[in-house]
Amino acid sequence: TSAFAIYTGLLWSSLGLLQPAIATNAATDAMKVIRGRVTPVAALIAVTAVSGAFVAGNDAGRAFNTFPLMEGRIVPEHYFEALSPWWRNAFEHTATVQFDHRVLAVSTLTAVSALWVITAGPLASPAIAAALSPSATFRMHALLALAWGQVGLGVSTLLHAVPVELGSAHQAGAAR
Repeated sequence: TSAFAIYTGLLWSSLGLLQPAIATNAATDAMKVIRGRVTPVAALIAVTAVSGAFVAGNDAGRAFNTFPLMEGRIVPEHYFEALSPWWRNAFEHTATVQFDHRVLAVSTLTAVSALWVITAGPLASPAIAAALSPSATFRMHALLALAWGQVGLGVSTLLHAVPVELGSAHQAGAAR
């Protein structure tokens, strides 16, 4: 988690340097709106990646190899079996760790897709579209593609009972 946080901070800072200086007040205001929308999505991505570390650490990916259901249910039966103390469930209980990661992954994919729609997609306001440089627009398109690819890779990894190649690729994708 610490390494991921440092990597993310460096990436965030370096991408900020790539964004060209903005001259107009309208463009500055639009970029503030964009940053306000991107920040919570970035936080959700980080929480999802950290939850994936708990899935890997508990070998939880080997326990429920179906998607979207777990043991034929949306919420697995064992989800409500509590460890003592109760807070350990989020970190050590196989069903809880995997279910939480699935929910976070789908939520992240939804958030990234919505972010793309309102910043670089068909519902982007003219002010926001004008404020995005071509490289920033490309990065928004890339983020959308990477998010869909990462979820697809995660589901494939799960359905194939976590072969080393797919598991490693999924973990590496989280660090992109």
